Amino acid sequence: MKKIFFSLLMLFVLVGCLDEGKEYDGKKSTDTGSLEEQIMNVMAENKLKNQEIIDYDLKDDFIYVIFKNKHESGNTHNPDLVILENKEGKLKWVAGPEDRMGSSDTSMIFEREDISVTITLPFRDKTIKEVKVLGESAKAVTYIEHFTANFSREYKYWITYTKEKPTYEDIEVITE
Repeated sequence: MKKIFFSLLMLFVLVGCLDEGKEYDGKKSTDTGSLEEQIMNVMAENKLKNQEIIDYDLKDDFIYVIFKNKHESGNTHNPDLVILENKEGKLKWVAGPEDRMGSSDTSMIFEREDISVTITLPFRDKTIKEVKVLGESAKAVTYIEHFTANFSREYKYWITYTKEKPTYEDIEVITE
């Protein structure tokens, strides 16, 4: 009988100590999540559900999310951009693919009042060494899409953030 009483007492003490030191902040656990989960939720609310995130950059209170924008026909996609604002820990939609100011075969320009974003997509050109926009070097991002165990495809794009609003003439592609 003593063993049962002692076992129950220990169980009671251990369970009672589980939440010790934690403060309740009034939020449900579903209200928070990883940054990527929060981004996915805001994208889903804006008709971009189940899009795969490639990369994101944090600049001041803004999050610039690059995702795979799948084409309706076939298994192809192109990188595209969503801009979110982080206000007091809550993500707010600012702009998406429909807010693009210009698009060509190889570049997309998103002009904003605070910052302009240029994405350069010179597909399958392996000789490109660098891309500059308004004289500033762009950040190169490479990612690989695996189709099967033996077949994959490498994608590369360049992204730059500038205070000035670029035109297509301001994009310089430097090859080897």
